[in-house]
Amino acid sequence: MTKFNIIKLDAIGSTNDWFKNKFQSQKCQDGDVVWAMNQTRGKGQGSNVWLSDAHKNITFSVFKHFSGLNSAESFLINFAVTLAIIRTLEKFNIPNLKIKWPNDILSANKKIGGVLIENMIKGKIFSGSIIGIGINVNQTSFIDLPFAGSMLLQTNKKYDLNVIFDEILKNLYLFFDLLKKPDKVGLSSTFEKFIYRKGEWSEFKVDGVKFIGRIVGISDQGLLIIEKKSNQVAQYTNGAIEMVY
Repeated sequence: MTKFNIIKLDAIGSTNDWFKNKFQSQKCQDGDVVWAMNQTRGKGQGSNVWLSDAHKNITFSVFKHFSGLNSAESFLINFAVTLAIIRTLEKFNIPNLKIKWPNDILSANKKIGGVLIENMIKGKIFSGSIIGIGINVNQTSFIDLPFAGSMLLQTNKKYDLNVIFDEILKNLYLFFDLLKKPDKVGLSSTFEKFIYRKGEWSEFKVDGVKFIGRIVGISDQGLLIIEKKSNQVAQYTNGAIEMVY
């Protein structure tokens, strides 16, 4: 098993930014983990932010080498990480779990988790991946975020953050190990089973333009396949398309 080197910090702006600064100084080691009790400037996809109450949630980042992957397979890291979170939440009986493309974790239509992966790539060679994970655990109030939820709100149970954290690390190890195996493409079919609103007509937005379509599946290259009302089929990279939610 990967030996995770866990660093706990009371407060920090962004755990991903902390790692990027450390990476530039060539001080990152495979399996380094930084867990912030209070993340004040958490990052989401694009310009989004991840807001989190101190000492109520889990916000951490992992630095990992994936020597068995090339840059064309980098999408599999996201699949492995999101599925590790799904498996963790299943253990704690969190209901109706889905993955909203590409990396939001939903429970009964409420967002309770998210992933931000920043890959350090030179040509086709990975120098490492910074994997940021946020899970809403015991937070009960989300001002101006009507679609946000937490483990506590979904089950009416309060959770020990250390227990949740340890379980996530255990499952990350298991799914990281799958990335070393020849049949790692099986991650795609498992990921597809959890895609939110797969096969259902939904509203999407690309470059500010909205349209109606439905998710058909994932291509071998990790692209989201959308069938439009016009019967046109298009494929989109991570971050190129947004489901209007």
